[in-house]
Amino acid sequence: MGDRRGESSDSGEEGPQPRVVLPSKARSFTYCPRRYFFEVHLGREPSLWEKIRMRLGTAYHLLLGLIDKLLRGRRVEEPVKASIGGYLIVGRPDAYEVNDGTLRVVERKSGSAPRKGVWLSDMIQSVLYVVALLRSGVQAERSVVELSYAWGGSRIFEVNEDQVSIALRVMQDLWLVEEGIVPAALPSPRKCSTCPFKAECEAIDAELEPPNDGDLHEPGAWLAELGSVYTGFKPLKED
Repeated sequence: MGDRRGESSDSGEEGPQPRVVLPSKARSFTYCPRRYFFEVHLGREPSLWEKIRMRLGTAYHLLLGLIDKLLRGRRVEEPVKASIGGYLIVGRPDAYEVNDGTLRVVERKSGSAPRKGVWLSDMIQSVLYVVALLRSGVQAERSVVELSYAWGGSRIFEVNEDQVSIALRVMQDLWLVEEGIVPAALPSPRKCSTCPFKAECEAIDAELEPPNDGDLHEPGAWLAELGSVYTGFKPLKED
Protein backbone atom coordinates (compact mmCIF):
# COMPACT_ATOMS: atom_id res chain seq x y z
CA MET A 1 0.00 0.00 0.00
CA GLY A 2 1.22 3.50 -0.77
CA ASP A 3 3.71 2.46 -3.46
CA ARG A 4 3.73 4.47 -6.64
CA ARG A 5 2.51 2.68 -9.76
CA GLY A 6 5.11 0.37 -11.19
CA GLU A 7 7.48 0.50 -8.19
CA SER A 8 8.25 -2.39 -5.90
CA SER A 9 7.41 -2.33 -2.20
CA ASP A 10 9.95 -2.81 0.59
CA SER A 11 8.82 -6.42 0.93
CA GLY A 12 10.03 -7.14 -2.59
CA GLU A 13 6.57 -7.56 -4.07
CA GLU A 14 6.07 -6.13 -7.53
CA GLY A 15 3.70 -3.23 -8.09
CA PRO A 16 0.60 -3.36 -10.28
CA GLN A 17 1.28 -4.94 -13.65
CA PRO A 18 -0.05 -3.38 -16.85
CA ARG A 19 -3.05 -5.03 -18.46
CA VAL A 20 -1.85 -6.60 -21.70
CA VAL A 21 -4.03 -5.95 -24.74
CA LEU A 22 -3.54 -7.69 -28.08
CA PRO A 23 -5.04 -5.75 -31.01
CA SER A 24 -6.15 -9.06 -32.52
CA LYS A 25 -8.18 -9.77 -29.36
CA ALA A 26 -9.66 -6.27 -29.51
CA ARG A 27 -10.81 -7.15 -33.02
CA SER A 28 -12.51 -10.33 -31.74
CA PHE A 29 -14.15 -8.41 -28.90
CA THR A 30 -15.49 -5.78 -31.29
CA TYR A 31 -16.97 -8.42 -33.60
CA CYS A 32 -19.09 -9.69 -30.69
CA PRO A 33 -18.23 -9.02 -27.02
CA ARG A 34 -20.38 -11.92 -25.80
CA ARG A 35 -18.71 -14.44 -28.14
CA TYR A 36 -15.32 -13.17 -26.98
CA PHE A 37 -16.38 -13.75 -23.36
CA PHE A 38 -17.20 -17.39 -24.12
CA GLU A 39 -13.96 -17.91 -26.04
CA VAL A 40 -11.93 -16.56 -23.10
CA HIS A 41 -13.73 -18.30 -20.26
CA LEU A 42 -15.03 -21.50 -21.89
CA GLY A 43 -12.65 -22.09 -24.76
CA ARG A 44 -13.27 -24.60 -27.53
CA GLU A 45 -11.50 -26.60 -30.19
CA PRO A 46 -11.61 -24.89 -33.62
CA SER A 47 -13.63 -26.74 -36.24
CA LEU A 48 -11.93 -28.35 -39.22
CA TRP A 49 -13.14 -25.54 -41.50
CA GLU A 50 -11.78 -22.91 -39.08
CA LYS A 51 -8.41 -24.69 -39.03
CA ILE A 52 -8.32 -24.73 -42.83
CA ARG A 53 -9.20 -21.03 -42.97
CA MET A 54 -6.46 -20.20 -40.46
CA ARG A 55 -3.88 -22.10 -42.50
CA LEU A 56 -4.97 -20.41 -45.71
CA GLY A 57 -4.90 -17.04 -43.96
CA THR A 58 -1.38 -17.71 -42.70
CA ALA A 59 -0.18 -18.58 -46.21
CA TYR A 60 -1.88 -15.46 -47.59
CA HIS A 61 -0.14 -13.23 -45.03
CA LEU A 62 3.26 -14.87 -45.56
CA LEU A 63 3.14 -14.39 -49.33
CA LEU A 64 2.04 -10.76 -49.25
CA GLY A 65 4.37 -10.04 -46.32
CA LEU A 66 7.28 -11.24 -48.43
CA ILE A 67 6.22 -8.89 -51.22
CA ASP A 68 5.93 -6.02 -48.73
CA LYS A 69 9.40 -6.67 -47.37
CA LEU A 70 11.33 -7.33 -50.58
CA LEU A 71 9.60 -5.02 -53.03
CA ARG A 72 8.29 -2.21 -50.85
CA GLY A 73 10.89 -2.17 -48.07
CA ARG A 74 8.27 -2.26 -45.32
CA ARG A 75 8.75 -3.66 -41.83
CA VAL A 76 6.81 -6.91 -41.70
CA GLU A 77 5.42 -8.72 -38.65
CA GLU A 78 7.79 -6.88 -36.31
CA PRO A 79 6.80 -7.02 -32.62
CA VAL A 80 5.67 -3.79 -31.02
CA LYS A 81 4.62 -2.99 -27.49
CA ALA A 82 3.81 0.25 -25.74
CA SER A 83 2.10 1.27 -22.52
CA ILE A 84 -0.77 3.71 -22.22
CA GLY A 85 -2.79 4.46 -19.09
CA GLY A 86 -2.02 1.22 -17.27
CA TYR A 87 -2.47 -0.94 -20.38
CA LEU A 88 0.25 -2.56 -22.50
CA ILE A 89 -0.54 -2.94 -26.19
CA VAL A 90 1.38 -5.89 -27.63
CA GLY A 91 1.22 -7.21 -31.17
CA ARG A 92 2.66 -7.58 -34.65
CA PRO A 93 1.16 -5.40 -37.40
CA ASP A 94 1.22 -7.08 -40.80
CA ALA A 95 3.43 -4.30 -42.13
CA TYR A 96 4.30 -0.66 -41.59
CA GLU A 97 6.53 2.06 -42.96
CA VAL A 98 7.32 5.72 -42.37
CA ASN A 99 7.80 7.94 -45.44
CA ASP A 100 7.90 11.74 -45.54
CA GLY A 101 6.58 12.00 -41.99
CA THR A 102 3.64 9.63 -42.57
CA LEU A 103 3.26 6.36 -40.69
CA ARG A 104 1.38 3.78 -42.73
CA VAL A 105 0.11 0.63 -41.03
CA VAL A 106 -0.96 -2.14 -43.39
CA GLU A 107 -3.38 -4.82 -42.25
CA ARG A 108 -4.28 -7.59 -44.69
CA LYS A 109 -7.55 -9.48 -44.42
CA SER A 110 -8.24 -12.70 -46.30
CA GLY A 111 -11.99 -12.06 -46.25
CA SER A 112 -14.29 -9.66 -48.06
CA ALA A 113 -14.61 -5.92 -47.53
CA PRO A 114 -17.98 -4.28 -46.87
CA ARG A 115 -19.50 -2.35 -49.75
CA LYS A 116 -18.52 0.94 -48.13
CA GLY A 117 -16.06 1.74 -45.37
CA VAL A 118 -14.32 -1.00 -43.39
CA TRP A 119 -15.37 -3.52 -40.78
CA LEU A 120 -15.38 -1.78 -37.41
CA SER A 121 -13.40 -4.62 -35.85
CA ASP A 122 -10.64 -4.23 -38.46
CA MET A 123 -10.49 -0.48 -37.83
CA ILE A 124 -10.09 -1.04 -34.08
CA GLN A 125 -7.26 -3.52 -34.56
CA SER A 126 -5.28 -1.38 -36.99
CA VAL A 127 -5.72 1.84 -34.98
CA LEU A 128 -4.38 0.11 -31.86
CA TYR A 129 -1.28 -0.82 -33.86
CA VAL A 130 -0.90 2.85 -34.79
CA VAL A 131 -1.21 3.89 -31.14
CA ALA A 132 1.37 1.29 -30.08
CA LEU A 133 3.87 2.30 -32.75
CA LEU A 134 3.61 6.00 -31.93
CA ARG A 135 3.84 5.34 -28.20
CA SER A 136 6.87 3.10 -28.75
CA GLY A 137 8.82 5.95 -30.32
CA VAL A 138 8.05 5.88 -34.03
CA GLN A 139 8.20 9.48 -35.24
CA ALA A 140 5.48 10.64 -37.61
CA GLU A 141 3.44 13.76 -38.29
CA ARG A 142 0.39 11.86 -39.49
CA SER A 143 -0.80 8.26 -39.49
CA VAL A 144 -2.56 6.32 -42.21
CA VAL A 145 -4.11 2.86 -42.18
CA GLU A 146 -4.37 0.63 -45.23
CA LEU A 147 -6.83 -2.21 -44.82
CA SER A 148 -6.26 -4.58 -47.72
CA TYR A 149 -9.02 -7.14 -48.29
CA ALA A 150 -8.56 -10.21 -50.47
CA TRP A 151 -12.04 -9.53 -51.87
CA GLY A 152 -12.99 -5.88 -52.29
CA GLY A 153 -9.62 -4.16 -52.53
CA SER A 154 -7.90 -1.74 -50.16
CA ARG A 155 -9.39 1.01 -48.02
CA ILE A 156 -6.96 3.74 -46.95
CA PHE A 157 -7.78 6.39 -44.37
CA GLU A 158 -6.05 8.86 -42.08
CA VAL A 159 -6.28 8.07 -38.38
CA ASN A 160 -8.15 10.67 -36.33
CA GLU A 161 -8.96 11.31 -32.68
CA ASP A 162 -12.43 9.76 -32.88
CA GLN A 163 -11.01 6.45 -34.09
CA VAL A 164 -8.37 6.44 -31.35
CA SER A 165 -11.03 7.21 -28.72
CA ILE A 166 -13.18 4.28 -29.91
CA ALA A 167 -10.18 1.91 -29.94
CA LEU A 168 -9.12 2.87 -26.42
CA ARG A 169 -12.66 2.42 -25.10
CA VAL A 170 -12.74 -1.07 -26.62
CA MET A 171 -9.44 -1.79 -24.89
CA GLN A 172 -10.91 -0.86 -21.51
CA ASP A 173 -14.11 -2.89 -22.01
CA LEU A 174 -12.13 -5.88 -23.20
CA TRP A 175 -10.38 -6.07 -19.85
CA LEU A 176 -13.67 -5.99 -17.97
CA VAL A 177 -14.52 -9.17 -19.87
CA GLU A 178 -11.11 -10.67 -19.09
CA GLU A 179 -11.96 -10.15 -15.41
CA GLY A 180 -15.21 -12.08 -15.76
CA ILE A 181 -17.91 -9.47 -16.39
CA VAL A 182 -20.49 -10.71 -18.89
CA PRO A 183 -20.62 -8.28 -21.82
CA ALA A 184 -23.32 -7.38 -24.28
CA ALA A 185 -24.18 -9.53 -27.27
CA LEU A 186 -24.33 -7.89 -30.70
CA PRO A 187 -26.92 -10.12 -32.37
CA SER A 188 -27.31 -10.36 -36.11
CA PRO A 189 -28.57 -13.18 -38.34
CA ARG A 190 -25.15 -13.47 -40.00
CA LYS A 191 -23.19 -13.71 -36.76
CA CYS A 192 -25.61 -15.74 -34.65
CA SER A 193 -26.31 -18.40 -37.28
CA THR A 194 -22.69 -19.57 -37.19
CA CYS A 195 -21.86 -18.87 -33.54
CA PRO A 196 -20.80 -22.00 -31.62
CA PHE A 197 -22.01 -20.42 -28.37
CA LYS A 198 -25.54 -19.58 -29.52
CA ALA A 199 -27.25 -21.78 -26.91
CA GLU A 200 -25.14 -20.42 -24.04
CA CYS A 201 -25.76 -16.86 -25.17
CA GLU A 202 -29.53 -17.34 -25.33
CA ALA A 203 -29.49 -18.91 -21.87
CA ILE A 204 -27.71 -15.88 -20.40
CA ASP A 205 -30.12 -13.45 -22.07
CA ALA A 206 -33.07 -15.40 -20.66
CA GLU A 207 -31.73 -14.91 -17.13
CA LEU A 208 -30.73 -11.25 -17.44
CA GLU A 209 -33.28 -8.50 -16.87
CA PRO A 210 -33.37 -5.66 -19.42
CA PRO A 211 -31.33 -2.72 -18.06
CA ASN A 212 -33.12 0.40 -16.90
CA ASP A 213 -31.99 3.81 -18.11
CA GLY A 214 -30.10 4.44 -14.88
CA ASP A 215 -28.35 1.06 -14.81
CA LEU A 216 -24.76 0.44 -15.80
CA HIS A 217 -24.74 -1.14 -19.23
CA GLU A 218 -22.86 -4.28 -20.17
CA PRO A 219 -19.34 -3.83 -21.57
CA GLY A 220 -19.48 -3.41 -25.32
CA ALA A 221 -23.18 -2.48 -25.44
CA TRP A 222 -22.28 0.91 -26.92
CA LEU A 223 -20.79 -0.79 -29.99
CA ALA A 224 -24.31 -1.53 -31.23
CA GLU A 225 -24.73 2.19 -31.94
CA LEU A 226 -21.72 2.14 -34.27
CA GLY A 227 -22.78 -0.89 -36.27
CA SER A 228 -20.45 -3.50 -37.76
CA VAL A 229 -19.28 -1.24 -40.60
CA TYR A 230 -17.27 1.90 -39.94
CA THR A 231 -17.58 4.77 -42.43
CA GLY A 232 -16.35 7.68 -40.29
CA PHE A 233 -13.51 8.65 -42.59
CA LYS A 234 -12.79 10.10 -46.01
CA PRO A 235 -11.05 7.45 -48.13
CA LEU A 236 -7.59 8.40 -49.36
CA LYS A 237 -6.32 7.54 -52.80
CA GLU A 238 -3.34 5.24 -53.22
CA ASP A 239 -0.04 7.13 -53.45
